[in-house]
Amino acid sequence: MKKKQQSKFLKATTAAAVAASVVAVAAPIAPEASTFKDVPSSHQFFDAIKSLSDRGIINGYQDGTFKPGQNLTRGQAAKIIAGVLGLDTTNVINPNFKDIPTTHQYYGAIAALKQAGIIDGYEDGTFRQGANIQRNHVAKIIANALNLKSKNADVLPFTDVRADYKEAITALYENNVTTGKTASKFDGSSNVTRGQMAAFITRAEAVVKTTPETSKSVTFKLDDYTTASIVVDGTTYSYDDSVKSIFTEDNKEALSGASIVATVTNGVVTYVNSLTLNNEGTTDQGVVFNSNATIDALTINADFVTVSGLTVTGNATVTTNVGNSVELDGTTVNGDLIIDDAIFGKVASLDNKFANDEKKGPKVKLRGSKAGKVHVKRNDTAIESDSVVTEITVAATVSLINLDGTVTKVTVESTTNLELKGNANIGQVLLTTAVELALQIKGIVETLAVSNPAAKITVGTDLKINELTVPVGTTVAGIVSNYAAIASQIVNVIVGTPSTGTPGTGGVTPNPTPTEDNGNWNPVTPPVINPEPIPEPKPDPEVSKDVLFKDLNSSKTQGTGLGTDVNSFLITDLEGATNSNTIKIELSDGTQYEFKQSSVNEDRYLVELPTGVDLSSSKIIIE
Repeated sequence: MKKKQQSKFLKATTAAAVAASVVAVAAPIAPEASTFKDVPSSHQFFDAIKSLSDRGIINGYQDGTFKPGQNLTRGQAAKIIAGVLGLDTTNVINPNFKDIPTTHQYYGAIAALKQAGIIDGYEDGTFRQGANIQRNHVAKIIANALNLKSKNADVLPFTDVRADYKEAITALYENNVTTGKTASKFDGSSNVTRGQMAAFITRAEAVVKTTPETSKSVTFKLDDYTTASIVVDGTTYSYDDSVKSIFTEDNKEALSGASIVATVTNGVVTYVNSLTLNNEGTTDQGVVFNSNATIDALTINADFVTVSGLTVTGNATVTTNVGNSVELDGTTVNGDLIIDDAIFGKVASLDNKFANDEKKGPKVKLRGSKAGKVHVKRNDTAIESDSVVTEITVAATVSLINLDGTVTKVTVESTTNLELKGNANIGQVLLTTAVELALQIKGIVETLAVSNPAAKITVGTDLKINELTVPVGTTVAGIVSNYAAIASQIVNVIVGTPSTGTPGTGGVTPNPTPTEDNGNWNPVTPPVINPEPIPEPKPDPEVSKDVLFKDLNSSKTQGTGLGTDVNSFLITDLEGATNSNTIKIELSDGTQYEFKQSSVNEDRYLVELPTGVDLSSSKIIIE
């Protein structure tokens, strides 16, 4: 037997424009469009026809009639439904129906409905706009378009209803949109007249107007969608304007297989609560998700993904499935950015836990983007940013992190030896754990605050530290393993409470009795800070001569005899010295070492000498 062709005219559609069906309408064809010669005020469909006519959704014929008893064609139905939903019938994609050229009077409406996933054509590629539309078809399209749902299909009194139309017809019956041809017959295969269509639509609109908005959460995995609607478990939802930039044609690749939790109100997706991107790109061709929407939470669960223009009110998470790179471009994360070490989408086991521990962390690029904090939980993670990163916290298991950019604050919570690499300027580094920290950074750290006396630090040769704070009872040489080699790279040392000055200003706010540290002072005998110099005649800057100063190891005023076993000196209030002078210490063998002026206090000069140097005949020289 030859298979009978069946129309696919009514496809499950979204409640796309419940509001639009009431508000967004086209302009009337003409002022007299609401008055037709053959539709007097006594006509049973007068109010319905007048309502649609007044809004420009329907119009009559050139002879001034409406012909309410004439069968409605598929093309006419398309025009009416598109008008009710307020669809854009100008900027459309050609559905390429063989019998609907772009010059056809109903082309815009048919194309808009096809683009929205509301209608389809026949299997032979035609739409057959001139064919009559049946009551079954109209019931389904109205129920879907205006989101009318059935509560109990068993209440339907009609005995001639096909199973594939039963839910839609029940929805219309329960909401008093239809009463059937008779008490027991719906007569779904019969044609719908123009007047009946007007009545169906206005009755359904009345139900929508009186139905309070109901919101619900919908969770789904995204396989496909159109720019006008999405089908989830057989239900079609449209988009509120606030989320339309998510469901664009350009985002289809990025959203392939995405997991979404959304808020739906009366059949319209009004908000995306969370979005998980699962489709990865390649080294040569990344995947780009571009949207100016606002969502609650973002998870990037695939490699080589770029997220552009998005606003995330909560956290953004990069999962362990990302091992190469991700990029945030013009994206704002009001919560935190988490480079996670948790195994995403799997039940943890010892095998996959060990595999995850060995997996290299990703490179996270921030281009014109910002986040509250960046939590680095993955080892060997790289952060690259062209804007200031507010704070980075380094988790317990991380042993290597690469930073490129400017960071206001880095908090080290690592419990294993940690190496910080890269090119970075950091306002404040807080080391709270007893670890060995290797600062192999090329740049500047304004404040390095060590609060754990068991911590050890190695400072790279390309790093300048404007202020180092070490715990009371320790020495800078005891904390900084290579202090003798890099002492000139540390401008100021504080023993006591870490600085709370503003990073980048060099401001110091220590505890009530802070002490300057030369690397080996004994806390039992506190050093003298900023001593008052013994008055001496002002020296001639042009002549080398001795001056008086204080040795950090002793409170005794000394001249040329400074004692032995001293390797660091601080001199203050040096009379006769200006910013243009060079200050040196000359040993008995003629070897000279130059003092460096402190960037924090211009009256302070520091010099580092080899341990064990004999200073018995040394002297200070001003040049």
